[in-house]
Amino acid sequence: SKYPCAEPSSARASKSPFIFGSIAFFGLFFPAGMGWPISSVFILALALLPCHADKKYNVSFADLHNCKQHNAVSGYNYRAFYKLHALDHHRPNETDTVVDLLLYVMASRDGHILLTEEPKVTSVALEIVLGGGSNSFSQIRLGQKGNPLKTKSSPGLLSPIDALPLRVQIAVNGQIKVYAGNLTSEPFMETMLPSRNATTLQYVSFTTWGTALATWFYDCPAPITANTTNDRAIDGNELELLIDGKDRLKQDFLSAPLQIDPPENFTGVLLSQLYVRGFRYDQTSSLVELSGSMRLYWKDPRYSWNASDYNQTHGLGDVCHAIWMPSFEPMTMFSGDFSDCVVLDDGRVMVVIEEFSWVDFCAVADSYRWPYDRNTCLLRLTATGYERTVPLRLANQTVVYEGEFEQSEWSLKQLVKHETDRSDTPNGLLPALELYLVMDRKSDIHSSSIYPTYFVANLLIYISFLVDGRSRLLLNSLGLIVLLNTFLSMSVVVPGGEIPKIYVFFQWSLIFYSISSILFVVDLWLKRSRATLAPGSWLNRVISYPALRYALAMDQRSNYNTLEYKNVRWDEVTCVLNRIMMVVVVVTFCVGFTKP
Repeated sequence: SKYPCAEPSSARASKSPFIFGSIAFFGLFFPAGMGWPISSVFILALALLPCHADKKYNVSFADLHNCKQHNAVSGYNYRAFYKLHALDHHRPNETDTVVDLLLYVMASRDGHILLTEEPKVTSVALEIVLGGGSNSFSQIRLGQKGNPLKTKSSPGLLSPIDALPLRVQIAVNGQIKVYAGNLTSEPFMETMLPSRNATTLQYVSFTTWGTALATWFYDCPAPITANTTNDRAIDGNELELLIDGKDRLKQDFLSAPLQIDPPENFTGVLLSQLYVRGFRYDQTSSLVELSGSMRLYWKDPRYSWNASDYNQTHGLGDVCHAIWMPSFEPMTMFSGDFSDCVVLDDGRVMVVIEEFSWVDFCAVADSYRWPYDRNTCLLRLTATGYERTVPLRLANQTVVYEGEFEQSEWSLKQLVKHETDRSDTPNGLLPALELYLVMDRKSDIHSSSIYPTYFVANLLIYISFLVDGRSRLLLNSLGLIVLLNTFLSMSVVVPGGEIPKIYVFFQWSLIFYSISSILFVVDLWLKRSRATLAPGSWLNRVISYPALRYALAMDQRSNYNTLEYKNVRWDEVTCVLNRIMMVVVVVTFCVGFTKP
C-alpha cells in the first residue's frame, strides 16, 4: 500500500493470535466480572498504538509533501527542464559545489535524470540512470545515451511504492557523487567528468524508459523527522494522483493481449498521405528507391472505449507497441518504423512513419533515345496477417513530392497507383499496392557536352572532303581526336543495354573519317602517277558530264560547254567521290543530330 498506516493482510493476521491470547490471559487471572473490562481497555490501547508499514527507506509523506512533483509517463523523452538556481531548496552549502539536489523517486524501473546547460537536450549533458535494465543496474553517462562514466549493479534499487531518497552532488572540479537510500553513508556512485568543469550544468530534467511510470519529487528540503507540517498531519490523499484517466487507459492497453491479426471484416489500411522527400535510381545496380514519410489510417473496433470511463479521454498516443500494426512483406524491401501512433475512442488508428525507404529492382527498358530516354519502374507493397489479409489503399491526390531531393540523374515525372486484390507473393496471392514511377533522364548535362562535340567532329570531316594536302590531313586528325575523346566519355555514361542512337551516328562519323583518310591517300598516289581514263569509257563520259561537274563544283562555269572531256585523269574520280561523301556526311549529320 502507498499509505503509511495500511498493512498487508498477512501483517494483520500475524497480530490476531496475540490479541486473542491477551483476552484469554486477562480472563483467567482476574476475578470474575473484572477480566473482560480490563481486557477491553487493553485491546483499545493496542488499537491506538501507532500503525506503520515496513518501509525500505522510512520516507514519510511529510517529506514528499514539501517537494515538487513530476510524473514521467511518456516514455524516454526529456520534456520539462527546471533551472537549478530557480529552485527553492537548491542551495549548495560549499563554494566548490555547483549542483546539490535532494530527490525522491518512485518507479518500478528506469529512472533517468539529465543535467544540461540549456533548457533542452544538448551535447554537453550528464545523464544518471537508476534501475536500468529492468531494475538491474545504475549508470552515470556523459550525454544523453552517451558513454558510461560509471556503472554499478543495483538489482531491486527502485520500487513503485517505496520512495527512494537520492542526492546528487557535483563539484566545480567535475567530481560527481550520487547517494541513494542512505544519504549519510558512502556515495552510491562516484566518478569524475572528463572535462573537470561542471559550471555549465544549469538545468535538470526527469524521464523514464518505455512503458515504465516514474514519479519524481524534486526541490526537496532537508528531511524532517515527524510526519507533520505546521502541526498538521499529512496523509497520502493530499498527494497528486499518480495515475489519471489517460494513464489508466494506457495501462489497460498495455495489459491487453497483443493482437496478431487485423479485425474481422477489415476494410484495409489507407495511406492517407505519402510525402516523398527523396528519389534515387541507380541504373548500374538497377535499384530504384523512394524515401520520405507517410501517414496511415485504419479502423479497429477492438481498441474503442467509452471516453466517460477515463475522464473524457478521447485519444491516446504512444501505443505503437500495444496495438495491432500491419507487417509489411520483407520481399517488398520496404522499411520504416512506426514513430507516432494515436488511437481514438471510436477505434480509429492513425500512424505516422517519419522516415521510410521503399526499394525495388528496375532495369532500363530502352536506351535508344539516350540521353532523352524515359523509364517506368514498379514498387509493390504488401502486408500480411496471420490468418487474415491486409488490403492496402492509397488515397487520391495525397502524394506530395519535392523535386529538389532527387539524388540521381533521373527526374521523377509521375506517380501512378494501382490497387490489386490478388498479387503473386512468396506467401501466395495477397492484396497489394502498386506504385508506378515514370521518370525521365536529366539530359541537359549530356546534350550540352555530347552534341556539340558531335557537331564539331562532323564539321571537320565535312570540310576535309573539300580540301587537299596538309590541310586535309590536319582536319582529319582534329576530327579523330574529337571523336575518340567523345567515345571515351560516352563509354562511361552510356547504359550497357541497347545502343543509343547518338552512339550509332558517332560510329558512322568514324567510318566517314576512315573513308576520308583512304581517299586522301589514293588521291595523292593518283596525282603522282598522272594516269588518265580511256577516252571512250563510260567512266570518262560520266565524269565529263557538265551537269555533274557543275553540281559537284569541279570546274569553272565557263568550261561547261562540251559534252565530253579528253584526257580525264584518275584523280578526278577521287574528287567526285570526295564530293559525294561530303553530301552523305551532311545528310547523316542532320539525321543523327535530331532528337530521337
